[in-house]
Amino acid sequence: MESELFSEIYNCYFLVVRRILDEAAGHGLSESDLNRIADTYGYEESALAIVPKLVSGEWNLLVKSPEGPSGKPLFYSRVKAPEPLPLTGLQRSWLKAVSADPRFRLFFTDEECRKLDLALRNVQPLFYPEDFSYFDQYSDGDGYELDSYREHFQAILEGIRENRILAIDYFSAKNHLTTFRYLPCRLEYSARDDKFRLMAVRVRKDDSLSRLTILNLSRIMRIKDTGKSLEIRPDIDACLEHSLCREPVVLEISNERNALERTMLHFACYKKRTEKLGDSGKYLCRIYYSRDVETELLIQILSFGPVVKVLGPESFLKQVKERVERQQRLFAKDCSNPY
Repeated sequence: MESELFSEIYNCYFLVVRRILDEAAGHGLSESDLNRIADTYGYEESALAIVPKLVSGEWNLLVKSPEGPSGKPLFYSRVKAPEPLPLTGLQRSWLKAVSADPRFRLFFTDEECRKLDLALRNVQPLFYPEDFSYFDQYSDGDGYELDSYREHFQAILEGIRENRILAIDYFSAKNHLTTFRYLPCRLEYSARDDKFRLMAVRVRKDDSLSRLTILNLSRIMRIKDTGKSLEIRPDIDACLEHSLCREPVVLEISNERNALERTMLHFACYKKRTEKLGDSGKYLCRIYYSRDVETELLIQILSFGPVVKVLGPESFLKQVKERVERQQRLFAKDCSNPY
C-alpha cells in the first residue's frame, strides 16, 4: 500500500465488521449481539448501516444457523481467522523511524529486532533521530545500548508480566550497594532526565510485601530471578496514593508564554488539581507527590522560571529558596573568576 494518511480498510465500518467476525468465529452471535457490537465500537447509526446487510447476506460474511437456545437464529463467521490488517507505507515508514530509537529495542530481543530490520530493509524512515533537538533534556541519560542495561530491562519486563520476585543489587544515590528482593510493578520514563525508573515493592523474608520503592535502572548492578512469584499483584496506584506527601506543592501559574499548557503537559504524571484565579489570568495548581521524587519535582518547577511561583508548603518553599541562593552564589563566583 502507498504512503497514504488514510485508507478505507481502517475506517470505522471495517473495524466494526472485523470485531463481529472475530467474535462470531468462536461462538454464534444473535442479532442483538451484532447490534451491541456495532453500537459499542461504531457510530450511533452504525448498527442501522451494518447489521441488516450482514443478517440479510448482502455482505456474505456470516452463516445463519438454525434457532439457538433462545429461539432466535445465531450467526457464525465464514472467516475462521481474519487476516491481520496490512501496514500502509506510512505505517512502515513510521515503524522504521521509531525502531531506530535505542529505547525501542529495550522491549524486544535481538532476534525480534533482526527480523524487523530485515522486513523494513527497503523502507525509508519517516524521520531521523537527528531531526529533533531536545533543548530541556539532560545529556546524561541512561545507556540504552549497553547489553547489561537491556538485559536488566527485559528481566524487569518479564518480572512484571509474570509477577516474579527479583533479587536486585542496587547502587544507591548515597553510594551504598544494597541487595533486596522486590516485586516489580511498573516502569516509568522521564523525558526530561532521559531515564527509566522502576516502581517496585520490597518483599520481606516471609514473602510479605513491604513499602513501595523507586529505583533508577541505570543504578541496578545485577538482577537475579528468585524463582518465586505472587498470585496477587498489589494495587500500585493505591501504594502511590499512600506514599504521597500530606501537603501538596501549591503553584501559581501565569498564562505568559503558554505556561499553563506547558506545565500541565510537564506535570501530567503527577496527581494534581488546577483552578482559575478569577479574572487575573493566573491559575492555582496543587501537585501531590511522593517524597522519593521531591528533588526532581523541585528542579522541574524551577525550570519554568518566573512564570511559575511556589506558594507552599513552607518546607518545600524553603528548599526552593536555598537552591536559588546556591545557584546565585555559584553564578557570582563564575562571574568574578571568568578564567
